[in-house]
Amino acid sequence: MSTPEWLTPADVAAYLDLPGDPAADDNLLLSTAVVKAAVERRRRDLWTGGDPAAIPPVPDVFTPSEEVRGGSIMWAGLVYQTRNAPSGFAGYGDETTLLDTLGARRAEVMRLVGWRRPLAL
Repeated sequence: MSTPEWLTPADVAAYLDLPGDPAADDNLLLSTAVVKAAVERRRRDLWTGGDPAAIPPVPDVFTPSEEVRGGSIMWAGLVYQTRNAPSGFAGYGDETTLLDTLGARRAEVMRLVGWRRPLAL
Protein backbone atom coordinates (compact mmCIF):
# COMPACT_ATOMS: atom_id res chain seq x y z
CA MET A 1 0.00 0.00 0.00
CA SER A 2 1.37 3.37 -0.97
CA THR A 3 0.40 6.37 1.09
CA PRO A 4 1.40 10.04 1.26
CA GLU A 5 4.02 10.76 3.88
CA TRP A 6 2.04 11.65 6.98
CA LEU A 7 5.04 10.96 9.23
CA THR A 8 8.54 11.86 8.08
CA PRO A 9 12.02 11.83 9.62
CA ALA A 10 11.99 15.63 9.26
CA ASP A 11 8.90 15.78 11.55
CA VAL A 12 10.68 13.73 14.20
CA ALA A 13 13.93 15.70 13.82
CA ALA A 14 12.02 18.97 14.29
CA TYR A 15 10.29 17.57 17.41
CA LEU A 16 13.67 16.56 18.87
CA ASP A 17 15.47 19.74 17.68
CA LEU A 18 18.07 17.62 15.88
CA PRO A 19 20.65 19.49 13.80
CA GLY A 20 21.63 18.45 10.31
CA ASP A 21 19.98 16.49 7.55
CA PRO A 22 17.40 13.96 8.82
CA ALA A 23 17.89 11.81 5.70
CA ALA A 24 21.52 11.20 6.70
CA ASP A 25 20.65 9.61 10.05
CA ASP A 26 19.88 5.89 9.67
CA ASN A 27 18.56 5.62 13.24
CA LEU A 28 16.10 8.44 12.58
CA LEU A 29 14.94 6.84 9.32
CA LEU A 30 14.46 3.45 10.99
CA SER A 31 12.71 4.88 14.05
CA THR A 32 10.27 6.84 11.91
CA ALA A 33 9.58 3.92 9.58
CA VAL A 34 8.91 1.43 12.37
CA VAL A 35 6.40 3.69 14.16
CA LYS A 36 4.71 4.63 10.87
CA ALA A 37 4.29 0.97 9.95
CA ALA A 38 3.02 0.00 13.42
CA VAL A 39 0.40 2.78 13.50
CA GLU A 40 -0.77 2.11 9.94
CA ARG A 41 -1.12 -1.59 10.69
CA ARG A 42 -3.01 -1.12 13.97
CA ARG A 43 -5.25 1.79 12.91
CA ARG A 44 -6.88 0.17 9.87
CA ASP A 45 -9.91 2.40 10.46
CA LEU A 46 -7.91 5.40 9.17
CA TRP A 47 -7.40 3.98 5.66
CA THR A 48 -9.91 5.69 3.34
CA GLY A 49 -10.73 6.64 -0.20
CA GLY A 50 -9.56 3.74 -2.31
CA ASP A 51 -11.26 2.67 -5.51
CA PRO A 52 -9.83 -0.58 -6.91
CA ALA A 53 -12.34 -0.48 -9.79
CA ALA A 54 -10.96 2.82 -11.18
CA ILE A 55 -8.58 2.85 -14.15
CA PRO A 56 -5.85 3.15 -12.94
CA PRO A 57 -6.80 1.83 -9.48
CA VAL A 58 -6.85 4.40 -6.69
CA PRO A 59 -5.14 3.08 -3.55
CA ASP A 60 -6.40 3.70 -0.02
CA VAL A 61 -4.86 6.67 1.79
CA PHE A 62 -3.93 6.72 5.47
CA THR A 63 -5.56 9.83 6.96
CA PRO A 64 -4.60 10.25 10.62
CA SER A 65 -5.94 12.97 12.87
CA GLU A 66 -3.56 15.53 14.38
CA GLU A 67 -3.67 13.55 17.64
CA VAL A 68 -2.57 10.35 15.91
CA ARG A 69 0.14 12.21 14.01
CA GLY A 70 1.39 14.00 17.15
CA GLY A 71 1.47 10.80 19.19
CA SER A 72 3.34 9.06 16.37
CA ILE A 73 5.94 11.83 16.24
CA MET A 74 6.47 11.59 20.01
CA TRP A 75 6.71 7.79 19.80
CA ALA A 76 9.22 7.91 16.93
CA GLY A 77 11.25 10.43 18.94
CA LEU A 78 11.35 8.06 21.91
CA VAL A 79 12.35 5.13 19.69
CA TYR A 80 15.09 7.28 18.16
CA GLN A 81 16.43 8.32 21.57
CA THR A 82 16.45 4.71 22.75
CA ARG A 83 18.10 3.59 19.53
CA ASN A 84 20.88 6.15 20.06
CA ALA A 85 21.43 5.18 23.70
CA PRO A 86 24.65 3.25 24.36
CA SER A 87 22.69 0.13 25.36
CA GLY A 88 20.26 0.47 22.42
CA PHE A 89 18.17 -2.36 20.99
CA ALA A 90 19.38 -5.00 18.59
CA GLY A 91 16.28 -4.66 16.42
CA TYR A 92 12.60 -3.82 16.23
CA GLY A 93 11.15 -7.09 14.99
CA ASP A 94 9.08 -7.66 18.10
CA GLU A 95 6.16 -5.36 18.94
CA THR A 96 6.85 -5.74 22.67
CA THR A 97 10.29 -4.19 22.23
CA LEU A 98 8.75 -1.35 20.26
CA LEU A 99 6.24 -0.66 23.03
CA ASP A 100 8.90 -0.90 25.75
CA THR A 101 10.61 2.22 24.37
CA LEU A 102 7.69 4.32 25.57
CA GLY A 103 8.49 4.00 29.26
CA ALA A 104 6.64 6.56 31.40
CA ARG A 105 4.94 8.18 28.38
CA ARG A 106 3.24 4.99 27.26
CA ALA A 107 -0.29 5.95 28.32
CA GLU A 108 -0.06 9.41 26.75
CA VAL A 109 1.32 8.20 23.42
CA MET A 110 -1.06 5.24 23.18
CA ARG A 111 -4.04 7.51 23.93
CA LEU A 112 -2.98 9.96 21.21
CA VAL A 113 -2.33 7.22 18.67
CA GLY A 114 -5.61 5.49 19.53
CA TRP A 115 -3.95 2.16 20.29
CA ARG A 116 -6.63 0.23 22.12
CA ARG A 117 -6.07 -2.60 24.56
CA PRO A 118 -7.06 -6.01 23.29
CA LEU A 119 -10.33 -7.31 24.68
CA ALA A 120 -10.54 -10.66 26.43
CA LEU A 121 -12.86 -13.15 24.79
